[in-house]
Amino acid sequence: MDWRSVALVAAGAAIGGVLRYLIGAWTVTRFGVQTSWLATGFINVSGSLLIGAVAQLAMQGAVSPLVRVFAAVGILGGYTTFSSFALEIALLTPGSAAMAAIYAGGSVVIGVGAALLGGGLVRAIVPR
Repeated sequence: MDWRSVALVAAGAAIGGVLRYLIGAWTVTRFGVQTSWLATGFINVSGSLLIGAVAQLAMQGAVSPLVRVFAAVGILGGYTTFSSFALEIALLTPGSAAMAAIYAGGSVVIGVGAALLGGGLVRAIVPR
């Protein structure tokens, strides 16, 4: 276990989580709670853009593995897990478009289903 990497992921995740919170809080304060989806959309798209750039820099050797871990796994992992999801789909696409589509569609459908199930379980178990 490389404890430097663990420390970099922890520090980066703290930064990414705070950035996500600040963007979401600013959006809700400025435009109202009904627009929180705008913040989430911005975070997901910007995180996907940034993780693609970091991954390419790492593949070209322009950044060290520790920088990649700090930025991609730490900051962007704390900022949005959607960015990792998007990168995985992008990496699967060249080899198998069908597998990428199954993974993307399945993840969305199952993820939304799990969120609905979680809410339903809480409604069923926790009294109002």
